[in-house]
Amino acid sequence: MKVLIVFNHPAPYKVRLFNALSKEIDLDVIFERKTAKDRPADFYVENKYDFNVMFLKRGEFGIENSNTSELKKYIKDHHKEYDIILMNGYSRWTEMRAIRYMNKNHIPFVLYVNGGVIKKDNFFKRYLKKKFISSAKYYLSPSELASEYLIHYGAKKEDIFLYNYSTILDKDVLDKPLSDEEKKKYRKLYNLPEGKLFVSASQFIERKNVLQLLECFKGLEEQLVLIGEGPQKELYEKYIQENAMKNVQIRDFMKRNDLFELYKGCDAFITLSKEDIYGHTINEAMAKGLVVISSDNVVAASKLIEDGKNGFIVSLDKKESIINCISSISTLSPNKALEVAKKNTLEVMVKDHIEIFKRIKEKK
Repeated sequence: MKVLIVFNHPAPYKVRLFNALSKEIDLDVIFERKTAKDRPADFYVENKYDFNVMFLKRGEFGIENSNTSELKKYIKDHHKEYDIILMNGYSRWTEMRAIRYMNKNHIPFVLYVNGGVIKKDNFFKRYLKKKFISSAKYYLSPSELASEYLIHYGAKKEDIFLYNYSTILDKDVLDKPLSDEEKKKYRKLYNLPEGKLFVSASQFIERKNVLQLLECFKGLEEQLVLIGEGPQKELYEKYIQENAMKNVQIRDFMKRNDLFELYKGCDAFITLSKEDIYGHTINEAMAKGLVVISSDNVVAASKLIEDGKNGFIVSLDKKESIINCISSISTLSPNKALEVAKKNTLEVMVKDHIEIFKRIKEKK
């Protein structure tokens, strides 16, 4: 089976998936650009390509956008070589050009989404979304909420295939929760504070809502470590200083393996993001036995968190409830977190993809 996947930039978690898929199928991947402007250089440093990779040469602008006819031309010249063409996007000019060409020339494609959030769009945005989303032949979706998003914009439920979305390998998942003594070793290694310790790893941008997270931790005994980079970092530092918060540390962006090791010294992961179309950090934290507190705006929370068992799902407009959840993590089960992580690994994801590809090919 030969498959073409079009993706915006080589995010490492996608590269790991494509590497694994390439062991099962003949895989070509076209990236629209080499980097996203809001990602640090270290974000891409571990990438290694075991599949056939191509980068478009022109057209990148803005943070993640792209506008070139190269992709359309490639599909025009090579579409007959592929059993399946997957588009992992529809909203950038390069993608829209390619999709319009495929629709005009009756070339079927699969729309491959990482998630989706239904918004109150103006007429023009809603028209464009419906036009491009509804034109796909089939869809790959990571959750029921993402499927609702696709259906909202014109997809048919019977054309949607669900897959387990993950960025972790089987080997990344701990066999059992670490003991307090084992955690102490990692706290010492990474100079982490004592007490109940929360970690939050994200971009330091407004959408991630870190300021509200800081507000919730003001005056608490629980400790918080923020890890990341972004334009709001100085704002967080100022807030911490002005409020004399001794229970919060800020750490620079960490490479994946180092971050996973640091997680082993923590008790819980927390994200109060205003919007995440999925949120793979939840699964990564659970793989290290961390219970999770997440806002209900993170799509992954609805799929991975068993509320009151391996985590809490909170509403951003209920600050006291969030604080109560922070103080109640001892009631949650790290074992339940690991159970969920073991069911959502990259190996499971690859198996899902191969089965879906076979079913789509049979339908052609």
